[in-house]
Amino acid sequence: MIQRIQTVYLLAIVILSGFVVFSPLADLINSVDKLIYLVDFRGISLIKPTGNMLESTIWGLTTVSLVVPVIGLITIFSYKTRPKQIRLTVINMAFMLIFYVFLAFYIWSATQRLHTDWHLRMATVLPLINLILSYLAIGAIGKDEKLVKSLDRLR
Repeated sequence: MIQRIQTVYLLAIVILSGFVVFSPLADLINSVDKLIYLVDFRGISLIKPTGNMLESTIWGLTTVSLVVPVIGLITIFSYKTRPKQIRLTVINMAFMLIFYVFLAFYIWSATQRLHTDWHLRMATVLPLINLILSYLAIGAIGKDEKLVKSLDRLR
């Protein structure tokens, strides 16, 4: 069962989530003082003009970003229990939505505190793609479960 299409979806979720962890998520630009801040998994860093200097940490966003690929890997290797796979995928979808809540909160609070404008990067779209892939994976897992139940009735 590990060679099924849901495994491809779940593996794509793990890979894309890895990109989210190590990619910058947003830029915060203070046009008055000419300061640029970068939001990534380490926190909010001042990158210009003084070099990299950590302003604040964003533990909630970092934790959620790291939990999503781990749950994805656990889901891939629990292929023998399809209902458990569906539950883990739904939990993973909830974490992806929580990611956006934390991202919005941290960007909002940083823009208020640092008086900046924000610009999102491409990595912020990846959890949305992961949500779609999770939905497709749940559908494929459900099809497999129906197939197994129908074969059990024939025996």
